[in-house]
Amino acid sequence: MAPTAPPSSTTPAAQSNAPAAPQQMLYYVCGNTNIDAHVTSPDPQHPFNLGVTFVSSSSGAPLTEVSVKVRRHGRVLMDFIAAGPHCLFSVPDADYRIEGTYRGEMKFEIVQTGTMNAQIKW
Repeated sequence: MAPTAPPSSTTPAAQSNAPAAPQQMLYYVCGNTNIDAHVTSPDPQHPFNLGVTFVSSSSGAPLTEVSVKVRRHGRVLMDFIAAGPHCLFSVPDADYRIEGTYRGEMKFEIVQTGTMNAQIKW
């Protein structure tokens, strides 16, 4: 009986030599409500294009130490504790679900890029 040859290895059928499109980095910064006048995005090609403020619904007072999640299509893109009541984001153009949790209560808003004055109230 003749020996059988080992199975040959296969290579993927669709190999692309084209480089992948560069991914846009996601940036955020949080601080006082006048932060807009003092900060710029670290990437001049992608300025801050979305802003959210966290406030008390009863007094209108700004809220800090809010746990924030930014979602797109259900996927968490950012997860952090806001150092101030106003956050700016540099993200690709789209609609985002901005979730804030303050004292155990989660609230959210659907916000489109270009909106710089969205509010989430508790």
